[in-house]
Amino acid sequence: MIEALVLLYPQADIFVLSSTPEMIPASLRNQRIYNSYLNRIPLLRRSYDKFMVFYPSAVESMNLSTYDLVISSAGPATFGVNVSQSAMHICYCHSPERTWWDQYAARQSLSRSLTRKILYTARATYIRSWEFGAAQRVDSFVANSWYIAARVRKYFRRESTVIYPPVDTSQGYISDTNDDYYLSVGRLVPAKHIDLLIGACNLMKRRLLIAGTGREEGRLKAIAGSTIEFLGFVPDRDIPELYARSRACLFAADEDFGIVPVEAQSYGRPVIAYGHGGSLETVRVGGTDGQGDTGIFFSEQTMESLADGIRRFEACESSFRPVDIQNHAAQFDTPTFVNKMRDFVDNAMRGR
Repeated sequence: MIEALVLLYPQADIFVLSSTPEMIPASLRNQRIYNSYLNRIPLLRRSYDKFMVFYPSAVESMNLSTYDLVISSAGPATFGVNVSQSAMHICYCHSPERTWWDQYAARQSLSRSLTRKILYTARATYIRSWEFGAAQRVDSFVANSWYIAARVRKYFRRESTVIYPPVDTSQGYISDTNDDYYLSVGRLVPAKHIDLLIGACNLMKRRLLIAGTGREEGRLKAIAGSTIEFLGFVPDRDIPELYARSRACLFAADEDFGIVPVEAQSYGRPVIAYGHGGSLETVRVGGTDGQGDTGIFFSEQTMESLADGIRRFEACESSFRPVDIQNHAAQFDTPTFVNKMRDFVDNAMRGR
């Protein structure tokens, strides 16, 4: 996201809560990057969630008073930066932080003691109050999907313009042949529900390749059957062939947008996705006007529902047209994002 915004404003300064040299992409290493005081806390990068209560003060400590245009790429708290009265502040919102908003009740119930429950409640109350107030200072919101626009309206009482985030779809290609495997790409964390993919493929004896690492790796390997293969960390140069030669990409997460389904489609491959959240906007099911489907939705985050989705996909697998799928993905390409953001910012500045 930041790299795409820098295409718009090559001379822009970048302010971040915390960073290390290895975290900075090569394309940004010539930019001026300023860190908040949180960068001086070594433990932050290992347990950032424990320091989220400090994000508001860290954000407000940054001096942006000399800028006439500020674009915040939000994340937790970052849209709370203080800008001058005459400046235009545009927030590109990836999501109101789920920890404090829609997952509040679930997170609170996970607290194992009364003390932890009280501490979580106090932190959440403080941050939600601060974030709501900070959201009222933003001049214009841009949301990364209609799904997130609805959440911005619900929690912050602000309207948004939807501009889908940039995905590099131009590198996609269609393979001459496909192998007999399904593919999962992404971090091995609970929110991705990789266990559902494993369970369904265990049940159906389908080959599943899993590209990625994460804290769930040990547990997931323990439940994996003989048809499941863990690839670990896969270099960027090797990901394209995995996408291009797969039967389909499996995606069980409830994502705000979801980059992986778009990437898979850029290689002409269908997606079998949980029919909720951002997938409803990135995967086309029930296409009209001659537009073919680009995937299959399953309705519940359960092994049985996903297995049913795989069966329905295999029953009509030959009907998916790789070129149509690839063309659908092209609407999310980086130049489209850059052009739409340029027009939006220009119009906002003129209106100001």
